[in-house]
Amino acid sequence: MEIVLPRLNRLVPSLESTFHKLVEEQGELSEAILSWMEEQGTPRAREALLNVARELLDVAQTCISMTFVLEELAPDVRLEQMIDDHLDKLLRKGYLQSISGDVYSKVNEEGFREMSLPRLVIPGVTLDSTVLNISVAIGRFAQWIGKFRGASGEARIYTDEQVLRGCGLNLLHIAQCCFTMLYILEDTFLMDIDALMRAHIEKLKQRGYVG
Repeated sequence: MEIVLPRLNRLVPSLESTFHKLVEEQGELSEAILSWMEEQGTPRAREALLNVARELLDVAQTCISMTFVLEELAPDVRLEQMIDDHLDKLLRKGYLQSISGDVYSKVNEEGFREMSLPRLVIPGVTLDSTVLNISVAIGRFAQWIGKFRGASGEARIYTDEQVLRGCGLNLLHIAQCCFTMLYILEDTFLMDIDALMRAHIEKLKQRGYVG
């Protein structure tokens, strides 16, 4: 099953609101992982792990929603180029063997934009390492929207376009962490990612975020 997440076309997040939302979702993901660790060996362990997967989807959705908005903030910031740069990094690190024939940003049958990210081969990835990786990337995202553009009185380091590109690449990195862990959960625990995706999209529609 391919994980595909939509643009939330009824929400217009900002860099600052996205940071706040990411911190909230990161906390909920960490709480879900702790709960799963406590429930291991009990009948509730499976549901606890499903909740971890739901929180991973929420973190990824927050990131992907903002990446679609970024290209509207500056004419030279293009989502396709940020995705290409992200994939090139994965190739250089040996996490991805090829990108030929894959489409990662597209318009679905209903006319809405959506994004997928590739399955990666990264030895030793765990839930613990995933949430730590996400924490590091959220810290870097905070640097881009704060320190690097002089938001707190420091000397400005980057232009607006450089800031938006830096934010976009960090958001793609966080989303990729989530996608990779979800695919691992699918392979290791035979988790029904298709059912999780349907429930996730339905939740977004019920809340009026997409439609």
